[in-house]
Parts: sequence; structure tokens; C-alpha cells
Amino acid sequence: MSKDEKPLWMYCALLAVLLLPTLFIAGIAVGSRAEIPSDKAWEYISITISAIATSIIAFLTIVLAVETWRLRRSQDEQIDSNRKEAIRPHVEIFLESSIVGFQFILLKVENIGKGLARNIKFKSQKSKSDLIESEKEIIVRLEELSFFTNSLNTLGVNNTKKSFLFSFIDMQDKYGKDFFKTRLSFEITFEDMEGNSYTNYSVIDLSEFEGITEVGKGNPSYRTSVEIEKIRQTLDSLVKSNKRIKVDSYSQKDRDIEDEKLEARMREHLLRKDERKL
Repeated sequence: MSKDEKPLWMYCALLAVLLLPTLFIAGIAVGSRAEIPSDKAWEYISITISAIATSIIAFLTIVLAVETWRLRRSQDEQIDSNRKEAIRPHVEIFLESSIVGFQFILLKVENIGKGLARNIKFKSQKSKSDLIESEKEIIVRLEELSFFTNSLNTLGVNNTKKSFLFSFIDMQDKYGKDFFKTRLSFEITFEDMEGNSYTNYSVIDLSEFEGITEVGKGNPSYRTSVEIEKIRQTLDSLVKSNKRIKVDSYSQKDRDIEDEKLEARMREHLLRKDERKL
């Protein structure tokens, strides 16, 4: 049953309340055996009907006032809910690969909500006695991060906080394939700008990375930046060593001379070819 549908008992109760004055007056008339003069019968009937109508109008007025109050309260709650939803933050924890290399994993804290997040705190859902060795090491590395151990004061909309966490190569060499059994869950508590508290839960599951491979030699933009850095270092070394750079430049006149020489060689080649035919 939806909230807008009235149950059957409410209609029965309303009908009973409407009939109650009529039954009461009829009971009094029958019980008292009052004799009503015939010339005033219609007057008594009119008064009785007016009393019943007044009772019904009064009751309906009360019902209308109550329903109006409930509707206003529902509207206020909806407006307040929409306002809170418009400023509600939503903080999540992710693992992502670094642009330096696929095997380097970063911890990423991101606010994907609609408002500023404040006083962000993280708490592991597992007790230390239930952790496997690889999970213990990741927890130790997380506890080295100040914002993870204490709290993160603020995090804007779509803003992130990143830190290097581990290398797949190092961790797999240390723990083998058991490293992919690592699964940690965290409770994240945070507040919006008005101080309303929220709780979210995130899971770090390394089994999702098992079997994933990368094509190519990493991020193209990173490789480009590395090559530009090499060029800059080469130019800096030339400037510091005072070495001269030989630059060959060509003008249009030089190009015309080269074209004439090429045409002359082509004509000479054709003449020799004709002489061999003869």
C-alpha cells in the first residue's frame, strides 16, 4: 500500500462519525417518545438537518486542517532532504595504476559527491589478528600516511588525494600468488558543510588485478615528458660545456642550385642510355 492510499478502516471511521449525530438524535426522539406538533415537524427536521450538517462541516474542517498540516510537513521534509542531497559528499577509496608504470599502484581517495567533505576518517573493518601477511603490510603502509591514520580535514568536489602504496612486482616476489588474496574493507566517516555525518564502506580487493596485462610501454604522455626531459638535459650540458653546435642551413638559392645539378645528372644519364642503344 502506498503512502497516498487511505486504508479501508479510515473510510469506515469517517462514515461512522458522520452517522453518529443522526443516530444520536434519532435515538433521543424514539427513546423519549416526544410528540412533535405537526405544524412544527418541518422546523424540527430542519434544525436536526442543520445540526447534522454543522457537525459534518466541523469534522471535515478538522480533517482538512490535519491533511493540510501533514502535506506542509511532507513538503518541508522533502525540501530539507533535497537541500541535504545537494550538498552531500561521497568519499571513496580506489587503487589505480601510476602513469609511470602499470605495476606501481597508488592509493586514491576521491570525493565523488555533490558537496565539500570534512573531517574524513578511515577505519579498517578487519582486526589485526584476522589479517594475512600481505594485508598486514598494506595496513602498515597505510598507517604511514598521516591523513589516513588521523583524518583528512577537507576534500572538495571531484578532488582527490593520492599516494604511492606498493609495487606489484615487489609484493608478488615477496608473497607470491597469495598476494592476490588480499582483501581489505574500510569504514569511511565524513561530514558535509552543515555537520551532518555520513558513513560509507569501501573494499580493496587485489584479486581484481590478477591476470591483467598492459600493452605498450606505459602512458604516452609520460613517455613524451621523459623524452623532452632528455632533450633538455642534452641542451643544458651543451650550454654548460660551451660547445659549438654546427647547424647547416639552406636558402632558396641553394635549393635551386641543387635542383639544377640533379637535372643535369638526369640528362647525362639519359644521353648515356641512348648511346648504348645505338
